[in-house]
Order: sequence, then C-alpha cells, then structure tokens
Amino acid sequence: MPVSARRATLIPHRRLFANSFLLFITLIWGATFTLTKTALLSVPVYPLLFTRFFLAAVALTGVSLLAPARRTIWRGRVWGIGTVLGVFLFGAYALQTLGLLTVSAPTAGFLTGLNVVLVPILGTLLTRQRGSLRTWIGALFAAAGLALVSGSGIWHLQPGDLYILGCAVCLALQILGVDRYTNQVDPIALATVELFTVAVCALAVSLLWPQGPHAWSLNHWLRPGVIWTVLVNGLLGTSLAYWGQNVCQRFTSAGAIAIIFTMEPVFAATIAWVFVGAALSVGSVIGGVLVVVSMWVADPSIRPLRLRANTVARRN
Repeated sequence: MPVSARRATLIPHRRLFANSFLLFITLIWGATFTLTKTALLSVPVYPLLFTRFFLAAVALTGVSLLAPARRTIWRGRVWGIGTVLGVFLFGAYALQTLGLLTVSAPTAGFLTGLNVVLVPILGTLLTRQRGSLRTWIGALFAAAGLALVSGSGIWHLQPGDLYILGCAVCLALQILGVDRYTNQVDPIALATVELFTVAVCALAVSLLWPQGPHAWSLNHWLRPGVIWTVLVNGLLGTSLAYWGQNVCQRFTSAGAIAIIFTMEPVFAATIAWVFVGAALSVGSVIGGVLVVVSMWVADPSIRPLRLRANTVARRN
C-alpha cells in the first residue's frame, strides 16, 4: 500500500492535529514576510539566508543531542537523504530570490503556490501514487484562490517567471521527498541535515557571488530589525517549521501539506493589512476564502456533519 494511502487509515484526530500545526507554521511564515523585507534593506539576501538556516540547524542539533537516545540517529542514510532534500530547499529559496528581481511579489506568490498543483502531478509521475479525488479538487480550488489573491499581475509574465516556476518545482520535490522518507529516518535528524545543507549552499553563494561592501558589516547586522528577523525566522520560521513538517507529515499526506502551505500568501496579505495598513481587495478576500475551502476539501479527516452522522449510525 502506498505511503499516503496508509496514512489515510490513521486516527483522524492525529491527522487533524498535524494539519492544524502545519497551518500554524504557515501563519508564522506569513508573519515573517514583513520582517524579512525590513532586514533586506540592511543586509543582502544570501548572507541573510545563511544566518537564518545556520541558526536553525544549530538549534535543532542542540535539541537532538539533549536526548541520549537520539545521539545514535546520525547515520549515513540520514545525511544522504537530508542533503538531497536540502538542495531542493535551497534551490527553492535561491530561484525565488532571483525571480523577485524582475517579477512582482503578487505574481511570485501565485507562481510559488503552484506547487500545490505540482505535488499531486509529480507524485503521480515519480511515485505512481495517484492523489485522492479530494486532493485534486482541493488543488484546483487553491490555485484559483491564489490567482485571485495575486491579482491581475499574473497575466503579465516576465522572463523571471521561469525562476519562480523552478522554485515551485523544488518545493514540490522537497515535500514529496519528506513524504517518501519521513517514516524511514529520524525527523529531527532529517530536518537538521536539510537546514545545514541550505546554510552551506547559501554561504557558498555569498562567498562566490559579490554581495556588496556591507554584506558582513557588524553595523548592519546589529540593527534591531535584522536581529529580530534572524531570530524569528531562524528559530520559528525555519527550525520549528521544518521540524514540524518532518514530524507532522507522518500523519498526513504530501498533497494536504502542499495545500496548507498555500495559506502563506493569504496570511501575509492579511497580516500586512492588519498591521501595516496594506490594501486588501475584494478579489484577495474571495481568493483567501477559496484557499481555506481547498484545505477543507483536501483533508479527509474533515467531513460534512451529515456524512459523519451517517457513518456513526452505520457503526451502531
């Protein structure tokens, strides 16, 4: 039986808790958007990525070493799988950053969110695991919702769109990889290796690609906005987030996770509207509702009350 199919038979409340925690992670990602934009006014992208992922990796390493039973988890298989998934994760961040040089943020958000559609498609092609009908319908609702949240900018495509599409592919492959191997290795060890891999790749790019005269200036890195960004993004938005993905994905499916992650631009737009006063159009509101509906449709642990009542009646 395929991995995702076996998870469909798990206790519903575990799946619901896993999906809820992943939604909380997505809320953190949406909230860190403004922090990151502020920090990028002082420090370049790749040094910021390095500090974020290095801090997150060190934090997870400390967690794993606190428990004596976990000190034996660092095996070659973990390093091999984690390195490959880390390369996909770095590719997503790197390609998205390159695309943002020429592509508007709304368009980039929509194209990145297309990983929700790519996950079931690539999953079918690479693993021959067909996503459930609810997953496919949910993916279509999510894609439509993201299009509305992004606005009319998606119809004016630019060359940088190819980078963003490459980012979506990398994210989809990373989600599928975690879905495939999360039950075979320790989730904390896997997440730690992933984060160290991204940090090493970001550092390599920072050293090989000129980042400007102030890339590593302490005067810039010690600014409050930069410090808060590194701490919040590193500990909550990265360490907690990718540990949570690797643990929670044991109890849910890759398709459901991809759809949950599409809430990131919705949360980002909502938080910017509440705290910064950014404009929020009617289309954005409708799009956000569609994304929420897509999660309801794709999650098999959430069923209509009438259907649930009939199931209980048949059991009695």
